[in-house]
Amino acid sequence: MDPHLHATRVLLAIVRERFDDARALVRQDGLDDAAFVAACRASDVHPWVHARLDRAEAAGIAGSAALEQLAALRAQVRRDNLLLLARAEEALAALGRAGVRPVVLKGTDFLHRLYRSFDERTLDDVDLLVRPTDLAASLRALVAAGFRLPDEPRALHYVRTSHHVPLGGPGPIGVDFELHWNLAQAGRFRIDPAALVERAVPLRVGSETALRLASPDVVAHLVLHHFTHYFDRRLKWVVDLGCIVRAEPLDWPAVVETLRAWGASQPAAAALRHIRKLAPDLVPEQVLRALPLAPWRAALARPLLASHPLELWRGTRRRGVQLYLAAVLHERPGDLPGWLLHRRRRERGPSDHPLDAIVRALAAPPDRTGRASAALGDR
Repeated sequence: MDPHLHATRVLLAIVRERFDDARALVRQDGLDDAAFVAACRASDVHPWVHARLDRAEAAGIAGSAALEQLAALRAQVRRDNLLLLARAEEALAALGRAGVRPVVLKGTDFLHRLYRSFDERTLDDVDLLVRPTDLAASLRALVAAGFRLPDEPRALHYVRTSHHVPLGGPGPIGVDFELHWNLAQAGRFRIDPAALVERAVPLRVGSETALRLASPDVVAHLVLHHFTHYFDRRLKWVVDLGCIVRAEPLDWPAVVETLRAWGASQPAAAALRHIRKLAPDLVPEQVLRALPLAPWRAALARPLLASHPLELWRGTRRRGVQLYLAAVLHERPGDLPGWLLHRRRRERGPSDHPLDAIVRALAAPPDRTGRASAALGDR
């Protein structure tokens, strides 16, 4: 048996919290330590797996060499997260001084309320959502506090093609932030970011006070995020969903209605089927019935169906496959030509996005006094 495929099956049993099944797989075919650690890393759940294996109910699955490697990797996550979370507090403080109370998204939210320890989940960056009317003030406040926009061409690329703009954290060690004005492409989905902020609930992040999404919005965002990453092999967001489901009663009908209101029922239908394949106990059958994948869409995607235990469809790292699936799962097929035309035109000149001019000012080279363009204060 392929040791990497076997290690993946053991990993999936752990993610499903079926520890007896994991032990049975190990007794039957052993477990290659290097292959197991590689599977954990590739799925981006290595610190969580170490935390689970370190507890009594999951003991006896991995060997000592694998546990040592996972412990070392988790120690690195601990160091990285300490810095990221410290910078998150600095950002929240700067925004608070500007009168902005952002919504903390995904990992930074989850580590503060769902995980037992801040080193059980990797943080790639810190994601903050603000009202569109707060965008200009938020960018000014963060740049004044030492956060850095990328160069103008890259920053404008994000403004015109995405729903967030990246910033680098202050200090000599690079830390990534994303300032969001939406959760996904506004031209494709009907998400009202102001309504998200209105429904958000308080969250304490260290010494700072922020907001987090309401629970149905959190889960709907995770499902949509799974789609926007094209159903890749990462299990981190599946583990996040498992933590949510086990922490509180989840109003699945509200999640379904949220996804419908966002115009995301077909992308969500596909994402939920992938999640169900990865962790069958997380998504109730009635949710799949409430969000059926249209038969013609399933037929168009059927040639890509994958046999690998972590994949729904094959080849999703290839751009051509991604665009094909994006088209197949477009909620409103009649809008597809306009969406494709928009994709071709969106970077060819100044946009009507309110951030366009602001980013130009903030990302421009400093003037002779070392400050950003004086025009910034007038915009």
